[in-house]
Amino acid sequence: MARWGIESLHRAGTRYFHEIESRLTGVSGPGVPADNEAGVIGWGTSWRMQGYLMMAERTGRPTYAERLAELIDQVLDARDDVRGVRDHRGRSRGVWSTAGKFTAATAVIPDTEGRPALEVTVCPPSAHLARLTVAAYGDDCFGFTMPGAPRRKPYASGPLSLDPAHELRADRALYTAYTQRDGVTARLLTGDGARRVRPGVYAARPELVPLAAQTGMIVYPMAGLARLAAERPEAVPRSVRDRIDGYLDAAVRAVAAHDEQWGTTADGRGFYRWLPDEPVSFAGAELPTNEFLAMGRALVQLAVVTGEEAYAERAAAMARALRDDLTITDGVASWPYWPGFGHVHRGWAATGSPETDVSLFRPSYAAVTVPEDVTHALIDLDFLCLYQATPGLPPVFTPAEMRAVAATFTRNALHRRGLRPRLRHDVGGAGRPGTDREQAHVAAWLPLRQWSPAIARRVRVVQPTLPPPPLMGVDTYCGALLARWG
Repeated sequence: MARWGIESLHRAGTRYFHEIESRLTGVSGPGVPADNEAGVIGWGTSWRMQGYLMMAERTGRPTYAERLAELIDQVLDARDDVRGVRDHRGRSRGVWSTAGKFTAATAVIPDTEGRPALEVTVCPPSAHLARLTVAAYGDDCFGFTMPGAPRRKPYASGPLSLDPAHELRADRALYTAYTQRDGVTARLLTGDGARRVRPGVYAARPELVPLAAQTGMIVYPMAGLARLAAERPEAVPRSVRDRIDGYLDAAVRAVAAHDEQWGTTADGRGFYRWLPDEPVSFAGAELPTNEFLAMGRALVQLAVVTGEEAYAERAAAMARALRDDLTITDGVASWPYWPGFGHVHRGWAATGSPETDVSLFRPSYAAVTVPEDVTHALIDLDFLCLYQATPGLPPVFTPAEMRAVAATFTRNALHRRGLRPRLRHDVGGAGRPGTDREQAHVAAWLPLRQWSPAIARRVRVVQPTLPPPPLMGVDTYCGALLARWG
């Protein structure tokens, strides 16, 4: 794989940034999708927006703020309330709901009179591809099958009944038969009289859900542009400054839409979670650390531009959640993908009733204690450095902890493969070798160079001249990181 020459990281990163932006095609760019139902705005366009913000911060050139504003205008047109669509709760708000591979999917099976009788919900992966073939079992029972799909094995239910008093009552039988691999649960829709199922093939429809992580990703550069306009107005042209109040209002309203998902531990660590009845794989559980920190970055910027203490308090609570998950050994930090205090990291067991389970759609789940991976660490590291560099926030991270995270890169995340170091898959120090795409995310560690002078040199050695195809929005962001911190 080709490596970089001797030009400065800033110059090389600027070239890299523009090269990626000029090559983006399809849903990745150069425009913005009309909706976020496939998650492209949340996990693609948002990275590009962040990249333009960093280029504006680094160079002060108004053209970057202008291009960022163009993307923001298109993104705002894709909000649920602008499009006139409603989420799984029937709400149409200023957020960007997603569906497809990100949410659970539900098939509604009718009785012989055509009335909805049973809702069968399938958790990802490939839930949006599920098709249920329903067939009768004798006079009063039925069953269904689902063909296999990517990362999903074929599924077949046992005999089921629509009779609430039957020993094979469908929702209870499927609850008893639930496995984590299959992720299939059901809700019986009771009705009058004896009912029989209508055989046929029924598609599972993915639910529309506004995800807090994607909201945080999208509004972070909006709030950051507002901060840039306040602190360095010369970097933001008048035509863009005139729209800042609208961008800021949109960011505030989008963040507020997730207030019901905010939570804290008894000792003051903060996080966002999915509600127990939210149609997602981990309903009732806390978001992964990188996902709630995606919202945390937006809250840091909002704390600065609005002066609202509540934003600073929540950002500090999430900073404490990250800090307390750092395990520091011989001056080197590691941390888990799922928050150590959370349900997924610890796992949970079925209680015997959906009403008292952690999740309506996952009666049980085995503990997942894997370290954070180097791709999702892009968000963790940006939050850490942004929080540390923002004046006025409650102090959380010590210099020793910052040095330990910097050492994570040089001593845990890197390993020798042949003559050159490469990134591992995760920050734990013993993970498998990273893929070629993971090497393209090495720039995430550059903001930590003040705590470890060796970082810039090693980033230069690992950084590929171009990422492997297909090119994505995150590649634009990584180019901007190189330009911003090089």
